[in-house]
Amino acid sequence: MGVVATSLPLILGMIIGRRIFRFPAAITLGCCAGSRTTTASLGAVQDAIGSSIPAMGYTVTYAVGNILLILWGVVIVLMMS
Repeated sequence: MGVVATSLPLILGMIIGRRIFRFPAAITLGCCAGSRTTTASLGAVQDAIGSSIPAMGYTVTYAVGNILLILWGVVIVLMMS
């Protein structure tokens, strides 16, 4: 279940970004890195393609990911109480 819970959202994000929103692959990879709030993966993607274009997709999804992590953390703690 851990592999599915980790991989499925990233795979769906790549498919949705490429097929529905028609983002270039570099921006879609940046979006996936931002949604997981992992700066190291953004650096790896940028090094692999030799460009800073993935950072354009990273910024918004990173901010939304951090906000949702905080809010859902509070909601889950309140539900347990």
